[in-house]
Amino acid sequence: MGAYSAELLRQLSRQREQVARELQLLSFEGLKQSQTLKIDRARIYLQHGVGRRIAVLRQSLKHIFDVFPPGRKLPLNRDEVVDIQIHLHAFVINLSGVFDNWAWAFVCRHELEKAIGGHRNVGSFKTETQRFLPAPLREYLTGKEIAAWQNNYLRGYRDALAHRIPLYVPPASWTGADTKRYEELEQQKAECIQQQDWARLDAAWAEQDAIGTACPTFLHEYSIGADARPVFMHPQLICDAMTVVDFGRRFYAAWHERS
Repeated sequence: MGAYSAELLRQLSRQREQVARELQLLSFEGLKQSQTLKIDRARIYLQHGVGRRIAVLRQSLKHIFDVFPPGRKLPLNRDEVVDIQIHLHAFVINLSGVFDNWAWAFVCRHELEKAIGGHRNVGSFKTETQRFLPAPLREYLTGKEIAAWQNNYLRGYRDALAHRIPLYVPPASWTGADTKRYEELEQQKAECIQQQDWARLDAAWAEQDAIGTACPTFLHEYSIGADARPVFMHPQLICDAMTVVDFGRRFYAAWHERS
């Protein structure tokens, strides 16, 4: 049995298509609103900040699901692991960045940079910026669910990616028997190198690559810690993208006002 139930696989397929459309519509809305702005910096943050980041989120989500579909059983090969990690890194760093860009657009539109104490205090999740946001946005960002998402997931994984250990996708999940066979093949590979038996070495590599089953998770550290737990990739990316869509809609409906 795979990591996801049959019902969850169907749900992920539907949600993937839906959120891709919603991200595209959100891009159009941001472009439309940017064209009415008189303050250049606010327009730039919407067009070249938010717009580019949403495009990366959308494309990275599509690529990960294409290369590593949720129902996949076979382990990832080395190139696939690196490929998925590249797109995962792009997704997470732009997930964090898009909320900063929206905050910058708001601050620039209302000329608040001095009032909030300078550029270091610009951020959708920073209280200095939040106190000027219209009530619907401030209440959304400080609500229990979104605050927990940002504090317990986004901040830790983004900070690890940018400053400490980059996010890692395991190539496979192994049983005890899988581990034993892998170690046997490691010994066999060493013997093949000594004997210069390259055909047998290639066969050992190939068998190792096929051991285990796909493991659709990611993490940023091997050490035990609350912010280093493995996360199921596909549901998390869908959740993250839906959060961007949800906040983006609210932002464009209210950001012309300030508290």
